[in-house]
Amino acid sequence: MNSSKRIVVLLCLGLILSLLWLAPGRMMAQESSPHSDAQKSTLQSLDEIYQQYWDGLLADSPLMASRNGIREADFHLPHCGTEQQAKDLEFHFNLLQGIQSLDLSVLAASARQQAQMLTRILEIHIEGVRIGLQYTPVSQRRGPQVWLPMLASRMSFERTRDHEAYLSRLKQVPRYIDQTLEMLRKGMELGFLPPAVTLEGVIDQITSQVGSDPQQTLFYSPFGSMPSTISEQDRTRLQTLAQAVIGDQVQPAFRKFKDFMETDYIPLARDTFACLYYPTGSDYYGHCIRRHTTTHMNAMEIHKIGQSEVARIRKQMQQVIAEVEFEGDFAAFIEHLRTDSSFYHDDPEELLRGYRDICKRADAMLPLLFGRLPRAPYGVRKIPDFEAPRSTTAYYRPAPPDGSQPGWFYANTHDLKSRPRYEMEALALHEAVPGHHLQLALQNELKNLPRWRTTTHFTAYTEGWGLYSESLGEAMGFYQDPYSRFGQLSYQMWRALRLVVDTGIHHLGWSRQQAIDVMLENSALSIKNIESEIDRYISWPGQALAYKIGELVIQELVQNARSKLGQRFDIRSFHDHLLEEGSMPLDLLRSRMESWIVRNLAAEED
Repeated sequence: MNSSKRIVVLLCLGLILSLLWLAPGRMMAQESSPHSDAQKSTLQSLDEIYQQYWDGLLADSPLMASRNGIREADFHLPHCGTEQQAKDLEFHFNLLQGIQSLDLSVLAASARQQAQMLTRILEIHIEGVRIGLQYTPVSQRRGPQVWLPMLASRMSFERTRDHEAYLSRLKQVPRYIDQTLEMLRKGMELGFLPPAVTLEGVIDQITSQVGSDPQQTLFYSPFGSMPSTISEQDRTRLQTLAQAVIGDQVQPAFRKFKDFMETDYIPLARDTFACLYYPTGSDYYGHCIRRHTTTHMNAMEIHKIGQSEVARIRKQMQQVIAEVEFEGDFAAFIEHLRTDSSFYHDDPEELLRGYRDICKRADAMLPLLFGRLPRAPYGVRKIPDFEAPRSTTAYYRPAPPDGSQPGWFYANTHDLKSRPRYEMEALALHEAVPGHHLQLALQNELKNLPRWRTTTHFTAYTEGWGLYSESLGEAMGFYQDPYSRFGQLSYQMWRALRLVVDTGIHHLGWSRQQAIDVMLENSALSIKNIESEIDRYISWPGQALAYKIGELVIQELVQNARSKLGQRFDIRSFHDHLLEEGSMPLDLLRSRMESWIVRNLAAEED
């Protein structure tokens, strides 16, 4: 056989052998394994459940639906009565059963964690209904008298349609008030009577909107100054209609609300403070701890962590007092901070300008710590006058996903002698950037995740990030003044004291005054702020625990990553990964960041 024929034969034999070797693989590729079939089926079922959950959220919350671009929802208010509660419970229970019927073990870790996340949301919601959270919907911090007057500030008013949509919502206020009263009466019947202190100021909040002139209410604000794009004829028509709707429907509903609160509800409010006095007793507080911290820690574990953190931070505060060479003890220094007028603004606008300046400087430093920044802008506003006396020092309201409004950092300008300058840097970093605005705006802009993930906020993650953000101030060039550093420590102390005080009230049975005294002795917060805070903890059990618990976990994760990665540690990459999938329970966050460390170590070895 000549050489050319030998080559042809060898090539043919090689081709035949290669085909024989590949054939089993090709057959396997064509046949789906049982495992991959199960995985595909499970993922498909989960996708359907995720869509049902998202659709249900939008159906139950027209305000959320509007924020997500569903324009027909602009004309509606939510329902909140007993019938709605029953439908809501059935909806959550059916979805939970759907997930529990699936074999999640066939999924990859990230898909499995996502299903576990929704499972927890559904379980905690159902448990919340069981222990009776829905029966106390009104306090000085929440209820129709708080959010309905603010409704217009969450909407855009550029066209005639926008004003008509708002009027449609105002016409539904009587129905919403009636449903709220229905839930309050059911709560009274079952024994869910709140502490009287949590209702102080509620009558004033209601009264501010039931004056004789509809044009003087916040409800009328969109009609007082209307865009020039709206014709004079439409402007007159809408203004006349607004006065009629507010005067004939909204204000009478609020008067009915006020009469019920004054005559029937507030007189029955209890003079005790702990949520242990609700009919569901200790189960109530245990649920609140799990809901807000996303942990299974008990009240005494958290109380002891708080005591340890208070001692640690107190030592650092003493070092700052020594640095400024103050002659006197800790109590004297705190009194100096509370009474020296140089630490306070005289003009509300000056306070707001101060916050805007801090935010502008913070914006410029973000690229040092983050590789990815949100597209949504934000601004600084004052808390409305009707709300301010009973409100906290500040809060943040996120930008809607449709981009129709920026995010807003709301600062309290009421009682300026309780708003010290030295706390402003830490507060702005917490509420705006790199705190709530950066984290929540990034979450709003997430892609390739189910839509419900962009709107889900676990308190320990969100508020833990806000508190952690305060600690980034030094790297961003803040806290140069020792008093500002003391202010930042004061905010750290504030959140540590929450662990002690919240558990003290709701687990150990502390009085309101006991809780106030503990905070007065250990923080630089003004008496006004402390009283407002204590009332918040009484009316919102467990929520205040989430800040410090979440921050401690994030700080632990940072330290762990630094220790294991050494010089390879990149804070920008760490932050980007931590924020990349939005809010999640703390144990899932820990697992996610530990996997990130492992991948970085493996990449370096390769």
